[in-house]
Amino acid sequence: MKKVVSIQLIIVSFLWLSSCTVKTAEKAVNKDVLIVEKPALDSSRFDVKRFEENKRKDGTPNYEFVEGDKDIRQWSDTPERDSPDSLKYYVEEISKKWKPFVIHKGYDYKGRLKTWVQTFRLEPMNKSYEYDENGKIIKITNYEERYKHSFADIREILLKEKGIDIYDTRQAIGRRVYHKNPTSKEAYYDIYVLDKNNEEKDYRIVIFDDTLELKEYR
Repeated sequence: MKKVVSIQLIIVSFLWLSSCTVKTAEKAVNKDVLIVEKPALDSSRFDVKRFEENKRKDGTPNYEFVEGDKDIRQWSDTPERDSPDSLKYYVEEISKKWKPFVIHKGYDYKGRLKTWVQTFRLEPMNKSYEYDENGKIIKITNYEERYKHSFADIREILLKEKGIDIYDTRQAIGRRVYHKNPTSKEAYYDIYVLDKNNEEKDYRIVIFDDTLELKEYR
């Protein structure tokens, strides 16, 4: 659990301190998942009082609860000692059962939204947003610009050819990989397909981003 929390804090901390530029708009996707286009102004507030009253008193200070069909997990932390912002900040994760998408929100010590990013499991996707103290977007990063195809494209291909839905973590666990060096670059989607009856029959599918060539590894 500590390892997962550390990775998630790295994601939020990276967005907190990084500088970014505005890129092109992301593709429309299935409304059943958590992907959301952010407005120019976001007034989201973190309920600091509620969190402090309900958080765990031992170990990592976190608070977990359910709202409708969403699972929400909150925790607090302080930046590294040499960070320009040495005050406590809060993190909130919003997810749905059996979905790979997670929304991560970072708030300052007053509960004001500072960062917003969505991940496919732990990987940032689409766009991330940073906000000023008034909730206005000041920086945007587009994580899709180096890929020719999106998770939505790969989902359509696998649904059509294999009947596999990568938006259902009971069926498959997906990720994408981007390798770049001075002589070449390669991007591909790595899908681990789960057999619900026999885990020994689990296998991998790799789809190359440039050509959409599909390979199976059993």
